[in-house]
Amino acid sequence: MNEKIRIGSEVLGSEELNQRIPGLSLKVPCSAKGSGEETDRSVPTSICHVFDYLSRWNYILWHVGLQLRELRCPGKLSLVRVVYRGRGGCVQRTRSSDARILFHVLLVQHSCVESLHLDDILIESSGLGEYRECVVSALEKNSSLRALTLGSLFGDYRSVREDLFEAISTMTNLRELVVLGRGTAPPALLDAICQLLVDTMCLVTLSMSGIVLDEEGGKRLIGELMRNDTVENLSVHVSIVQSYMSNGVPMFCRFLATSVQLTSLSMQGVRSDSDSTCRDLRRIVGALVIRGELEQLRLTGFLLNAECAALFAHLVSRKKGRLRSLDISGCRWCIPKSLPEGRRACKATRDEQPDDPVLTKSTCPWLQAFDRTARVELSFLALSFAGLEPDNLQALLNVAVTVESLQIISLRHVAGANLVQVCRTIRQTGMSSRVRLEDIFLVDRSALAELREFPEALRKMAISSVDCASPKAFGDTVHMACTWYKVSTLKLLLTQEVLSDIPTFNKLSKCLRSAFTLSELALIGSNRPDLDLTLKAAEPPHSVLLDVISRNTSLRALRLSGIRLGDDNLWFVVEEIFASETLSEIYFASWDPTENDDFLQIVGDLFRGNKCVTKLRVRVSTDGVDEERWFFVEDLISRNTGYLTCAVHFLLGDQSSRSAAAFKDLYNNPALRIKFAEVTNGGLTRRTTRNISG
Repeated sequence: MNEKIRIGSEVLGSEELNQRIPGLSLKVPCSAKGSGEETDRSVPTSICHVFDYLSRWNYILWHVGLQLRELRCPGKLSLVRVVYRGRGGCVQRTRSSDARILFHVLLVQHSCVESLHLDDILIESSGLGEYRECVVSALEKNSSLRALTLGSLFGDYRSVREDLFEAISTMTNLRELVVLGRGTAPPALLDAICQLLVDTMCLVTLSMSGIVLDEEGGKRLIGELMRNDTVENLSVHVSIVQSYMSNGVPMFCRFLATSVQLTSLSMQGVRSDSDSTCRDLRRIVGALVIRGELEQLRLTGFLLNAECAALFAHLVSRKKGRLRSLDISGCRWCIPKSLPEGRRACKATRDEQPDDPVLTKSTCPWLQAFDRTARVELSFLALSFAGLEPDNLQALLNVAVTVESLQIISLRHVAGANLVQVCRTIRQTGMSSRVRLEDIFLVDRSALAELREFPEALRKMAISSVDCASPKAFGDTVHMACTWYKVSTLKLLLTQEVLSDIPTFNKLSKCLRSAFTLSELALIGSNRPDLDLTLKAAEPPHSVLLDVISRNTSLRALRLSGIRLGDDNLWFVVEEIFASETLSEIYFASWDPTENDDFLQIVGDLFRGNKCVTKLRVRVSTDGVDEERWFFVEDLISRNTGYLTCAVHFLLGDQSSRSAAAFKDLYNNPALRIKFAEVTNGGLTRRTTRNISG
């Protein structure tokens, strides 16, 4: 590293940097060697020396809320955003300054760093000159980043914002730019994005759904999008539709109708009224129907009506259309419960059948606009039930059942009052294996009795002991849930009365141990229960309820919240989590603050050999734990995330020794199957995950 960095009045060359931050070999260039391919999944043939000192790098970077993680590909690093929980003061200011120096070194010197999450915290406590020297200049000189996420619009730092956005405009190596900030588009940001669209040769993803554009700003952005030939995935705010050509046609619709490369579109709407939503969607869908090349469409924040449903049906069944995924689960519906003539909009009469021509000609938009002769490609549909009636759902499913490619319908926001009728509708239409209810339903014994004939319907449930007539009634309800349903997520609200009732406590323990479809379990206390006062097993002494951690091998995520464990139980929990080969997500929050501190202390002593946990949250006061303990949690997550990434890429064909070793360690971990499914985007994951799980 020959260049120098100016920090205030001090100019630091390579020797000075090594003296200031020893032990990291800062003057040694990146030693990663590429595979010869320029794809997101290409694995370096050798890894950088940064991996040898990754914990040391991360300890310094932690002071500005950043961590290096092997997140996307073996041998490639991402700078991700985390929460710094240490103390302030002079030491913190010095380490923050050191972290900005490391940031500069990484972006300028290390091609192994491929993605970055950037927000305000990197600016805090820095002088403007230091920030420009360490951060802005690093972005200007970088040529290896593939993904950049802006977590802020930097409104509190306007003096450096323009320089920052201008630097981003030069990053023509980016394949992905994501802007998470929300609000009116800052002119400097719009300038940067437009310039990047002009100069880039590889930008594939542009996401800025929270950025509101005025008419002129929209015209500028659309104009550059129309000239760009690289962007395939686009996420924008609906305000972009309000920029018009001279003939009154929205420019964005012209772009959608003529774009050759666009395959994925996501749009953030504004819930004003269904008529204005329908007007916007009529233009957008009309343009997409003309082109017919879009594969994924996601809409959020719109208020939809019956005409919108007809537009979607028309888009999905367009001849030679390619739409595979339609996600409107973030939208609500506004559909009248009855037609002017008093007939329900989507309900067949006694003499009508779903395929009856009479019904096809009725006013039901689901049936009216759908072309039954088209070869439909749709494989995934997500929607909200909010604002719909069971009759609307039945009409939709009567059509969906005829679409062979449509294997998953994800349904959200089903109210408890509609649950039985929704389950009955799903069963009657023959869609039980294809419809997923995504909500967590609060149920009691009577509700489960009503749903007894639909054991396939519910996968996520919450059961409260607070409202149960007796501990026995609560135990019976949990037993029904665990034995009648393929429950994957279970939340239990527990009182001391229930925990102290020995027959109920034994039943709970047995149910949870044997619920082998259960992947997520939350045990939540009500009114400060104490597990130390409950029935215990010996060798080692522990509450029998906690046997679920070791006995239930399907469990992937565990939450213990609002319950005091006591010393024996606390040690048992940490030791069992440490030994588990399946648990990957842990949340711990005792009502006793001292116990939270103790949990973090014990974790630091025992967890160094654990390779499975990739998410760990502990509710601890910053005053009770030294910052090294806090950092240990982040370091553990960083290391284990790398193991998981390597194991997934072993399944994808990477035969390196690191990936093979990681797969051997994580062979039985459910997180491996989930991550593999995410990376492969569905595909043949069902068959493959059966194979890797034996």
